[in-house]
Amino acid sequence: MSKLAIHPCRSLCAWQETRAEIDGLPVLACRGCGSQWIRSEGWTPIDHTGRIPDCVRAELVKRS
Repeated sequence: MSKLAIHPCRSLCAWQETRAEIDGLPVLACRGCGSQWIRSEGWTPIDHTGRIPDCVRAELVKRS
């Protein structure tokens, strides 16, 4: 498995979809710090307003 990029939050979080995949799962990335996330991770990204972005919510419903 490829490793995800994880960087300290700078209060600029804005999560978006990318074209990348890891183990068949779409990779979402933060435009603020460059961190990455896939739905199998044990944490949930939020944006700079404290809201869970729609692209993250869409992946969360696919968790099994």
